[in-house]
Amino acid sequence: MEDEKITVTVSGDADAVAQELRAAGMSVDQVLGAAGVVTGSVAAGKRASLADLSGVASVEAEHTFQIAPPDAEVQ
Repeated sequence: MEDEKITVTVSGDADAVAQELRAAGMSVDQVLGAAGVVTGSVAAGKRASLADLSGVASVEAEHTFQIAPPDAEVQ
């Protein structure tokens, strides 16, 4: 199964929750404690189980988009 990028919103100590997320199989990229957010990736099949961890408020798939360069023709 391929890993998917996710954003986890936490309630409480973001560093402590990040440790629990790592133990549950998440590869943590960033811990944004002031914002209460942890970003990273996890196998698609494990994403739902992360929501059950203590201190996790939500788990969402990361959405990406790309814009054309400034000198590109209008689409």
